[in-house]
Amino acid sequence: MGMKKRVVRLLPGFAVRMAVYAKRRVRYIRFGIDSLLHRRQMKVFCSCCNMRFRTFVSGGFDLQPNRYNPERYSQTRQDVLCPFCKSLPRHQILAMWCGEHLERLKGKKILYFAPEYGMKLWLKRNRIAVTTADLVRSADLKLDIQDTGLPDGSYDVVFCNHVLEHVDDFRKAFKEIHRILKPEGLLLCSFPMDPNIELLDEEEHVLTEKERNRRFGQIDHKRVFGMKADAFLAEAGFNVRTILGEDYPDEIVPAIGPADYDMNRLFQCEKSNDNGQRSS
Repeated sequence: MGMKKRVVRLLPGFAVRMAVYAKRRVRYIRFGIDSLLHRRQMKVFCSCCNMRFRTFVSGGFDLQPNRYNPERYSQTRQDVLCPFCKSLPRHQILAMWCGEHLERLKGKKILYFAPEYGMKLWLKRNRIAVTTADLVRSADLKLDIQDTGLPDGSYDVVFCNHVLEHVDDFRKAFKEIHRILKPEGLLLCSFPMDPNIELLDEEEHVLTEKERNRRFGQIDHKRVFGMKADAFLAEAGFNVRTILGEDYPDEIVPAIGPADYDMNRLFQCEKSNDNGQRSS
């Protein structure tokens, strides 16, 4: 009887997962046929799901004022979302960079905080195994990025994109990532960056969702970083290089958008020792 009850409880969740999977398969086949029949019209390429489209699409973020500040979307491109895997320019750029540096990923122990669907597709296609981590959503590990409880030097590579604007103490999170990386470990990360801010705009006290939306662009953001925020990564012990969107093909649309803080740049961070040198 106990087993039967457990099966009944699991069925609704299984049915939802199967419905989502079936919907994605139908969309994949539809886009694939469209790409074959109209190849010359396929002007853009998604480096995450490896598909071509006539155009990318708008995510409609500027039409959701209760969650996103429309002013943040008024001066940037909105047609930057992959219609299949929903990846954005920063995800496309990351996938392109990873494709150029497979030797940094193949056979490595990788931890991915809050993985994006498009990047999960890319990793699966390239047969790169990762351990996923999230505090709220379903993942392999339920972890607080500020205090993971993992041993020192646990991973070769950590991915962390647009997570640090949500946590209470981003400096603590950077230090924690540095701690759990192995010597010469690699952090690939990005975060919202306001072009009008140098380092950081952060709440001095707890703000309401409405205040956060107005000030930081989204109701669950606790800060927005500035254009020189890579200094915080260096402060945590990383040697930092910037991955620039303009270094990648126009067909992936490596633009700034859809929000004005969705910069077309990411950071390649090498773990260094206390003297600021790469660990050996």
